[in-house]
Amino acid sequence: MNRICVTIAAPDTIKLDNQINKAFQMGADYVEIRFDFVKLVDIDKAIEVAKKVRKKAVFTLRSPSEEGRFDGDLSDRLNSLKKMAAVNPMLLDVELDTIKSCNNNEKINLMDYFKKQQIRILVSWHNFKNTPSNKKLRTVLEEMRTYSNYIKMVTTANDIEDSIRILDLYKNAPGLVLIAFAMGESGILSRIFSTLLKRTATAPFTYAALEKPIAPGQMTLEQMKRLYNRIGVSPCSI
Repeated sequence: MNRICVTIAAPDTIKLDNQINKAFQMGADYVEIRFDFVKLVDIDKAIEVAKKVRKKAVFTLRSPSEEGRFDGDLSDRLNSLKKMAAVNPMLLDVELDTIKSCNNNEKINLMDYFKKQQIRILVSWHNFKNTPSNKKLRTVLEEMRTYSNYIKMVTTANDIEDSIRILDLYKNAPGLVLIAFAMGESGILSRIFSTLLKRTATAPFTYAALEKPIAPGQMTLEQMKRLYNRIGVSPCSI
């Protein structure tokens, strides 16, 4: 069965712990922990809860500009990201815009800090309106790879062709660990096939919801497992 990463978006540490346990009990390979769903005052406690699964977890603190729920200011967010990094998760998801804005600030160079700490960064980029032209997608991809070999590109599919175009990115991703798919009903195809591509790069995992979708077009863990079990393909890993 191909790898599935379950998004955990719990509002408090008790539910966070319960949902992490439930995800792995149901057969998740990894979890993505959305720390932006937790109140700022509870993030330290949430990190302690998440430490037990750090080697199988993507830590994420999504900014409001990318439809996240973090309720602190930039200083709070950077401090929280550093605390998350200190735990050394499997991957720390940081948005391209966040990295660029900090790198342009002489007092804050986020990537320098992460490199010194030897943190594996998943650079992410989202487009919540559409799937840009192929040229635009390749340009963004090339920019992202200057910061990390681990890249996540997510667009919004307005038709099936958008799903196919986002999957085409895997043909131009030598040396990268790429996760690329589209949101929305028309993007479901890309979520499923991103881990099934042959003779090209392949996503190390696809994202699923535990019970309720967190993003448009996101399937549940149970649905993904049933599909991949029927297909009967070999797993890949990061």
